[in-house]
Amino acid sequence: MGTVGTDRTTMTAVCSAAGLTERYFYESFAGKADLVVAVVDALADEVRDTARRALETTEGSEIERVRAALTAVVTLLLDDPRKGRIAVVESIASAELRVQRHRTLAGVVDFVSAAALTIWGPRAVPESQRQLAGMMLIGASSELLLARLEGTRDLEIDDIVDAATALFVATTRRD
Repeated sequence: MGTVGTDRTTMTAVCSAAGLTERYFYESFAGKADLVVAVVDALADEVRDTARRALETTEGSEIERVRAALTAVVTLLLDDPRKGRIAVVESIASAELRVQRHRTLAGVVDFVSAAALTIWGPRAVPESQRQLAGMMLIGASSELLLARLEGTRDLEIDDIVDAATALFVATTRRD
């Protein structure tokens, strides 16, 4: 999926790459659509876990913690471009994933909102604004990741993280 795209992914190729028989595949999944959803769900969990770990283990100011979490997520999605492609290209392009993408996006937005409240405490903007901020952060970051993955912009990880950090701070914290 992350190499050739969801539409061109076949169960035969998946089974071959995994060293499994198609019989075993169909014991785990009803079909390709179920596999695709499982992959996106697993990646979303990995993104949230990566961000959570960085927030919990980074010492320093609130902004340093935010930057650490965003650096960890951006690095996760760019160090293995297949993950980045699934997150920002396939999740939108694939018919099987459009409905699932909305559910996944809602969960990530909730995570961003909760993280902002934890980080800023009483300085956090109200929940409705944090939800919008989460959607903007995901959308803007996805576009920057896509530009990097497709080579249309010469962006370093720090460029993406700087922009995402500034957006998170500006949209989730009251001054």
